[in-house]
Amino acid sequence: MTVFTWHGEQDTTFSTIDSIKYYAKILNTGMMTLEPSTGKIKVWIGGIDHRFFNYDHVNQSRRQAGSTFKPFAYLTALDNGFTPCDKFTDKPVSIKYKDNGEDKVWEPNNADFHFSYREMSLRWAMGKSVNSITAQLTEKVGWDKIVEYAHRCGIESPLKSVPSVSLGSNDVSVYEMVRAYSTFLNKGEKLDPLLVTKITDQQGNVIQEFKLKTEKVLSEETAWLMLYMFRGGWKNPAEPHRRCGNTTAFGKKTTR
Repeated sequence: MTVFTWHGEQDTTFSTIDSIKYYAKILNTGMMTLEPSTGKIKVWIGGIDHRFFNYDHVNQSRRQAGSTFKPFAYLTALDNGFTPCDKFTDKPVSIKYKDNGEDKVWEPNNADFHFSYREMSLRWAMGKSVNSITAQLTEKVGWDKIVEYAHRCGIESPLKSVPSVSLGSNDVSVYEMVRAYSTFLNKGEKLDPLLVTKITDQQGNVIQEFKLKTEKVLSEETAWLMLYMFRGGWKNPAEPHRRCGNTTAFGKKTTR
């Protein structure tokens, strides 16, 4: 059989088990980039070699989003009365809930299995991806509402409504996440990404044109605040409580 290698195709003799073991060691991944203002897909890489790996890791593959899903919890909070400078304490959390009628308790750890017991602003907590504060926020706003906002922004996969939803326990695609994040950059407009803008025949006659479709799902103020929250991820002040200040957007004082 001919197999894929990083140095080109290789002719070899493999049993079925040999083949499975060999290909299990090769990393596949997907990548997508999108221009939010136009909706045009600039990059779509579904895998490393379509002939040998006939599977699209952008739209077919679904994996747990993990911490990249946390912004939807903070979005829900900001759109329902919270501000980037509201403070929570990094401490153990225990949330009781029902799953299919069964009583359960969710007690998430931070990534380093350590709680600092420090007071942190929501902006600082999202920037540092603090699980305990995200969990507290989830309990405050409700996991059902977080699912609602994620779907509103462009996530189409079914999301199980449980407290851990805010830490990315559900499976979603790269395509969905890129589309949903673009809503923040596009002033609250959810869009249908464009892979093809026009189809013509050999003479240049237009057979079909595709126009950008958008839907207003967030206010401009909320979308702006989310970008302010995201900037907190790469700004690194010494103290968590100093990450916020008075910020004015669209003529309103939006944080305190």
